[in-house]
Amino acid sequence: MDIRPYLSVGSCFLIYSCLGTVLTFGNLTPYLTSYLRQRTDINTTYEDTSWIFYAYYCSCSFLYFGGKISHVIGRRWSIIIGSCTISFGITVTYWSIQHSLAATVISYGVVYSFGYIFCYAPVLVTPIEWFPNKKGLVTGVVASGFALCPFFMNIVQTFFVNPNNLQPASDGFFYNPEILENVPYLFLVMGGVVASVLLIGQLLYQESPDVSNQEEQPCNETIDMDETLRKSCRGEEFNELVTNELGLASTSLEELSAIPKEDSANIELNTGENELCVPPKEAIKKKEFYLLSVTCICSFVPFLFANAFYKTYGQTFIQDDKFLSITGSVGGVLHTVSRVLVGFIQDKISYKLTSLLLLGMQTVLLFTLVVTPHGGKVMFFIWICGLFITFPFTFVCIPAIVAEVFGTKHAPEIYGLSFISSTASAFLWPMILRYFITSSGWFGTFCVMATFSFTGVFMAILFPETHRA
Repeated sequence: MDIRPYLSVGSCFLIYSCLGTVLTFGNLTPYLTSYLRQRTDINTTYEDTSWIFYAYYCSCSFLYFGGKISHVIGRRWSIIIGSCTISFGITVTYWSIQHSLAATVISYGVVYSFGYIFCYAPVLVTPIEWFPNKKGLVTGVVASGFALCPFFMNIVQTFFVNPNNLQPASDGFFYNPEILENVPYLFLVMGGVVASVLLIGQLLYQESPDVSNQEEQPCNETIDMDETLRKSCRGEEFNELVTNELGLASTSLEELSAIPKEDSANIELNTGENELCVPPKEAIKKKEFYLLSVTCICSFVPFLFANAFYKTYGQTFIQDDKFLSITGSVGGVLHTVSRVLVGFIQDKISYKLTSLLLLGMQTVLLFTLVVTPHGGKVMFFIWICGLFITFPFTFVCIPAIVAEVFGTKHAPEIYGLSFISSTASAFLWPMILRYFITSSGWFGTFCVMATFSFTGVFMAILFPETHRA
């Protein structure tokens, strides 16, 4: 039995778990904001420190270039450079947080995200190449590491910074010296843990033997049975070409002519050296690319909001810091399990049905989140965990369908292009959310987020069906 495929998936899982450190920002922000407010600028607010979170995702607009770089320098070197950058970005925050908010945004937001960019492409594609018939499942398994990180790191953060479960003041900030003094040292602890896990992941990482051959071969674009191809072959010659090259059963020319052009353009090549491969310049000409891009925005914005503000909102009616941290940790575990299940479900049914299920559930939960104070801790816990269950959409469903529609070779670049509109707009959200939270309150903000999810439902309806028996 060849264990290399499983070692590769395991290594990518570990690497992805370190990339998920950013998902602990919702738990970390009360401590981080309180520290900056007391030690650097008394006017610092939660909306100000959310720039750290959004700077991270805004920098992820360069995912496309990360995929390009990994092709040039090789996947293993890309992982090594990315791992060093991530560890450096977290650790150096020990000094930057003692200096200013801007320095913290750069170290924990921008520098950290560039490490993510270098690691992302090989971590996404390598498992799919080992298991080409289980794209959704292996993507979900690897991506679950990203979601699992908050389960452990939230607990580490809370028990290191606030071991006595002290509560914030009525304004939502901590003023206790024993808490504030621990905040800078927390980043040294996090940096050490992340560096250790990334090292193990690098040692276990295995590439598919076909990778080097694939990278040397030119990209064979998806066959489009248009008039140009039909004119090049006649009768039985055309029949034989299609049968041999596409692995189709014996089919008459008349039957092939009946295939709609939009469907024939998406036929996969089945021979070993002729894998489906659509380069980015061709992908951006297809309607599927734009439907995925808009859907990505509609699901990504609520994901950013919930991760950054779930604890801040919970503190308005729940005076229990450890409970809120545990809520985020349990949500992270459910998010982890959900990523695997969502990938499995998408393999079994379709991208469309899976996306309708997740985005529809997300819409309902966001619209009704404002009523959770009436249900207290229990209702808040259920609603936040429910939201975390819907979050795999952007990171499992879309990468898997990109690999299915456009092929694996350029999947990182194409996914990066579809993701760029979401991440590039991230710098707007601190200003927008400050306006809505101040003028419309939490209810108005929840309605705006739910509208994004609801729009994503319509985009999913328009996407061509991809059911596989």
